[in-house]
Amino acid sequence: MAHSYRVINQVVRLVIGNAWAFIEDAPEWFIASLRKHLAVPVSDGTKCGERFGSMFRYQDQLYGSMLHMGPSVPAGLARHVWRIAGHYEKQGRKITRAFVDRRVRPAPQGPLGCVRAAWRPYQDEVHARAMEIGMGVIDAPPRSGKTLMAARVIDALALPTLYIAPTVAIVRQTYRVFCDIFGEDRVARLDGTAREGERDISRLIVIATAPSALKLKLDFYRTRGILLLDEFHHSAAETYHRINLLAESIFHRFCFTGTYWRTSGDDLAMEAVCSRMLYRCTVDDLVPHYLARPFVSYVPIRGAVSGSDWKTAYQRGIVEHEHRNDTIVHYAHELAAQAIPTLVLVNRRAHADALSARIEGSKVAKGGEGVLTSKTVQDFVAGHFPVLVGTTVLGEGVDVPNAQAVIYGSGGGASVQMMQSYFRSLTAHEGKQFGRVYDFRDLHHPTLQRHANSRVECAQRYFPVDTVQVG
Repeated sequence: MAHSYRVINQVVRLVIGNAWAFIEDAPEWFIASLRKHLAVPVSDGTKCGERFGSMFRYQDQLYGSMLHMGPSVPAGLARHVWRIAGHYEKQGRKITRAFVDRRVRPAPQGPLGCVRAAWRPYQDEVHARAMEIGMGVIDAPPRSGKTLMAARVIDALALPTLYIAPTVAIVRQTYRVFCDIFGEDRVARLDGTAREGERDISRLIVIATAPSALKLKLDFYRTRGILLLDEFHHSAAETYHRINLLAESIFHRFCFTGTYWRTSGDDLAMEAVCSRMLYRCTVDDLVPHYLARPFVSYVPIRGAVSGSDWKTAYQRGIVEHEHRNDTIVHYAHELAAQAIPTLVLVNRRAHADALSARIEGSKVAKGGEGVLTSKTVQDFVAGHFPVLVGTTVLGEGVDVPNAQAVIYGSGGGASVQMMQSYFRSLTAHEGKQFGRVYDFRDLHHPTLQRHANSRVECAQRYFPVDTVQVG
């Protein structure tokens, strides 16, 4: 007698927590496949940790996988697991998906009523989505008011908050803004330089650098109801994955960035921390009321320099290249003659000093992390001299609203640093019709040319096409 058998699908459960998603009852072949899908190429010597759960080598290349023992993945990658399982399910493989959400959303304790502002239309939309969904990434260009948007979320929920900023300078800057809004008795800062009276971690809002936050005990994280990550493009780093692990009990997670993109596998590592896109705002949305219309020009540098390795090519083709530096000096003088406040940005302090010595009326921004509040920067903002020369410490988080032009002499490939630097001249300011960016199309070395091409492509993708001119 013939027998018939009914094949029962294996149910794969994806159990979601605040920081981790656990995969239950999955067959071995699915876990093996998932391990490869969530892997990115890494350099030799990379170790397992909170970011990578395992390593494997394929065709002489080392890969790090964000699938961890358990098996589990950072919660931000749950949608990838769900999508991959769905793909196999449609192919007829014997699995069925099930979703279990074990997160608990805390009840708001506010509003506090401290934040009062005339909200821009997109800021109202961001806030509405934040209150509805409770977590996600806000991708908005520099000068879109992200600090005030973060303050509004804290004000509405009134839950104890941990605010992570990437540098001491941005921690200090945010601390001052939040003290003005919420009062000093509600705000603390941890950045290695804070005074004793500023370090009270029992306060409603604690602002910290990532290294300082990692020194806090798990019991502190359990007291927090909101995790805010500023300049979220830094979150691919291992330190942010450690913070993500410590913050398992925190439901509300909001990430802010003006440059939500990375190279290589860093985009996957960013998604792991907080992947859901809550709101995306473009440059076009901010021009002309909040950003000046951009004008980006790439000046060709021709000829040839020797040097097969990157270090030599950069020294000869960027730092010491006579024609390139002459061009920077020429543009700085031309802009100063037109009374256009100008930033000249390079990577190395010695390069900044050498250029400033040749640019009449210029000064060099000094002071490391304290540069944002230095007298030199404040004098430039006040209009006491026309050209401020500095390294890329002036790129991220600095507020120089009067700057109408940036000469970007740093070179290198497309990067977050590049885009942050470009935006320094785009802040809407009285009398400013548009912001100018002068960069270089380096044609004098293959590596420099490849990097310049990537900067051009990035600018054309980020800004309106008709505002980018390539010489």
